[in-house]
Amino acid sequence: MHLSTSINKRNLNEMTIKSLVWNSIVEVFNNEKNIDIKPYLVSIQIKWKSIIVKVNKTIVKSEILLLEDKIKNEVTNKFKKVKIKFYDFEIKYVI
Repeated sequence: MHLSTSINKRNLNEMTIKSLVWNSIVEVFNNEKNIDIKPYLVSIQIKWKSIIVKVNKTIVKSEILLLEDKIKNEVTNKFKKVKIKFYDFEIKYVI
């Protein structure tokens, strides 16, 4: 396999994971609180086995933490559906 192919595949998987996490947070928050959280989400990063979600308000972070279990379950289910092997991860929320 060429290096460029490997890098592109890794970037595709990383973008897919970030997208699934972002969408899961938005869906769970919309279903549970009936609020659009998209304006408060800043970015998502992947570092080793941690997914770091950056938000721009402390109150948003505390509300997300209340729904943390549901978000993690939703993310795990989406990973299984698209057959991404990214197990034993944790989601951290930062401001």
